Amino acid sequence: MTEQEIIDEVARIYGLVGPVGAILILLSLVSLTLIFIKAFIFLTARLGRTRMIEAALDRLESGDFESAQIAIRSCRHPVSEMIRAGVEMAEAGATHLKIEAKVRAVAQNHFARLARHNRMLELIGLIAPLLGLLGTILGMIKAFQALQISGAQANPSVLAGGIWEALLTTALGLTVAIPAIIAFNLAENRIDNLRQLASASLARFFASLETMERP
Repeated sequence: MTEQEIIDEVARIYGLVGPVGAILILLSLVSLTLIFIKAFIFLTARLGRTRMIEAALDRLESGDFESAQIAIRSCRHPVSEMIRAGVEMAEAGATHLKIEAKVRAVAQNHFARLARHNRMLELIGLIAPLLGLLGTILGMIKAFQALQISGAQANPSVLAGGIWEALLTTALGLTVAIPAIIAFNLAENRIDNLRQLASASLARFFASLETMERP
């Protein structure tokens, strides 16, 4: 397509959906970009690989500290990195409070990374249907204004055309909102599951440390 053809096509789409529809199209691009970013973040976090965490904790609880270190260092998982930070602090002779503070800081970094852009997806999911409804209302107003101006010469097909164009923004708003809401809830669910796993695993880790510290 030539540059002029592209400009004409953009103008045609803008005339069809109006300013509200144009905003929704921009929001859809933002939403898709954020969804791809979130998918990359969760894929690289490897949240499904928890077997080595269980193995390392079992070895810690049995007193096999060296074997537990090897297992936890071979695992790429947010919880394993939390435990690894605690193990390194324990090796350095840090107090229980310092170990806990370090583990908490590592955990906060991981949760913040996984939760990045969640609120933006939630916001898009909330406002997109409202923008679509606003576009529909504005389009309906224009359609009935045109009908009133036409008076007795009004053509029902003109009114029908105006109505379907107005309803287009509602459909567009829902199309933008649904993937954003799904992505937001999936991300929140995975983070909640990770939080539960981290809580249980770190409780076992600190219990193991207390056992090893006893005379």
